[in-house]
Order: sequence, then C-alpha cells, then structure tokens
Amino acid sequence: MIKRLSILLLALVPTMLWAQFPPASCFAGTTAMHADSSAFVAWATGCAVERGPKRIDVPNSALASFGDETLALGKPGGTMDVVSLGDGGTATLTFDSPIFNGKGPDFAVFENGLHPDTDSTMTLYFLELAFVEVSSDGEHFFRFPAVTHVQSETQLENADAIDPSQIHNFAGKYEVMYGTPFDLDEVEDNALLNKDRITHVRLVDVVGCISIDSCARYDSQGHVVNDPWPTGFKSGGFDLDAVGVIHDLAHNDVTENEDDFVALYPNPVKDRLFVKAEGLQMVEVFNLMGQQVMVSEDDTIDLDSVGQGIYFVRVTAEGKVVTKRIVKQ
Repeated sequence: MIKRLSILLLALVPTMLWAQFPPASCFAGTTAMHADSSAFVAWATGCAVERGPKRIDVPNSALASFGDETLALGKPGGTMDVVSLGDGGTATLTFDSPIFNGKGPDFAVFENGLHPDTDSTMTLYFLELAFVEVSSDGEHFFRFPAVTHVQSETQLENADAIDPSQIHNFAGKYEVMYGTPFDLDEVEDNALLNKDRITHVRLVDVVGCISIDSCARYDSQGHVVNDPWPTGFKSGGFDLDAVGVIHDLAHNDVTENEDDFVALYPNPVKDRLFVKAEGLQMVEVFNLMGQQVMVSEDDTIDLDSVGQGIYFVRVTAEGKVVTKRIVKQ
C-alpha cells in the first residue's frame, strides 16, 4: 500500500508543478485584471523605449519597429495598439504620481497575448514575456523575482503557446486587455529603493532563446526562460500596451480621509464582512477583473460564495461613493 501511494505521489508531482501559479483569465483563481477594472486609478504618462533587434543572434539585425512610445500611454488599446521591444529591448514608464506599496497588487502590465483557439477551455496562449523592474530614482532598478516552469527541452517557436499557470511575475502572463498584476512586497528590500515612491517601471524583453547560451535569459531561480523565438519581424519581442496603477500617492490621501466615513471589518475577512457607514444605500463587491460579484443594501455581507483573493468594495452612502480593497481568506 505504501509503495502504491508513493508511486501515486510521484505521478502527481508534474501536475502540481504545472499548475503552481494562477491560471488564465477565464479560470477560477486567476489574478488577471481587465482593463476596465475599477481598481485602476491612473495610467502611465511617459514612456522611453530602447528597441532590441529582430534577431539577437544575427549580427547587424534590424531593430524591431512596430508602434511607438505613445501607444503605451493611457489605457490599453488592444492587439495593434502596442509598441514592440524586439529581442532584449526595454521600455521605461513614468507616471504623474508615484506608485506606493499598498495592500495587494500595486500596478499591472498589459501586453497583447492571444488565445490560439476559439475554445475558451484551452489553457495555452501565445505569450511574449518581459521582466519587470522598478525604481524610485530613475537610476537604480530592482527586478521582480520571476519564475518559469515552462519546459526547457524544446524551443518554443513563434506560433507556440504557453500555459499561464507555469509562469509568475513575468509581464505578458495574460492575454490582450488583461493586465498582469505586480505587488511591490515581492521585490527584495534595498536601501536604494523606496517602495512607497516608485517613479519608474521598466519592462525588459525576455529573449526566450534556450539553444544559444549568449542569447539565453534566466529567471530568479536559475531556470532558462523559454518563450516564442525567434520572432524575426518588426513586431517581434514583448508588445507593450499599457501600465495601470492601482496605488499611487495622489489617491492615497483620499483613501485615508475616507476611513472616517466608511469602515470595513474584519479585513482580511473569512466569511462575513461588516460595513459601517452613515446613511448606507448600497454595497457592491468587484473582483480584480472589474466584474461585480455581489450587491447588497445590508451592512453585513456574506462572502462565503466568493473565492480567496483581493476584492474591491464600493460603498454608496449619503450620496457619497467610496471604494476600498479587502482580502478574502
């Protein structure tokens, strides 16, 4: 019996590794954030791009050239409204107000990933990935600890697909119009980084080549990163659509002043959420994709039916509207 159980556990290991991280946007447990989510309070207002070549392995290869920096500003525009970075290219985004480290994700990056099949149950997507780095002075940048469990035996070619549940902390994890969220808590602390005043977000294209040592790129655990390559055309490499801000200093003061008007407790919450507000009219609960999952006029909200994760609660009381973030355990 023990031997049979051991064999069963060994057989399950690849499955557990396969699905270790949040899945695609259409599956339970996803962290994908739709562009219309009410979580976003601002968008990038500046962008500087340094293009990479179409083919990093070809000497004097022409640079990627699709789109321009302005297409990365403001809200996402969709499949063709992007700027392509090329192999190893970078884009550095700036904002009207610095990003700060609040509860849960602090910003999200949008790319134009594609679902290669009309069957929504398919778990594989065409994704081009990028490392994400942040800075509070525009000079010293610190990278999110990205991890890949994508196989490294066979090179993914430019029409091959990836399961989003195999990657973590890479921009481009989700398909077009769905942002990949990033939580500043996950960046290692450093005296040169003020997580409560992030002024720059930098995207660095993951080349994705696993067959040429000089072209290979590695995740935070030393795994070679395999994504579609080569993509030897003008729109090759990571295609940046937008960067949406969830926490910034301009809106932080408003949140603090709202504490005297609306209180939500306990937070984190396991089952029942209590709402304290004079003249309560309506309570709405939204997920990270901006979808309304619950609405009530009561001051006690039963959250048993919603999954674990981060939600936004919009409270209407005495003609005022206040939105706060909660964590469902």
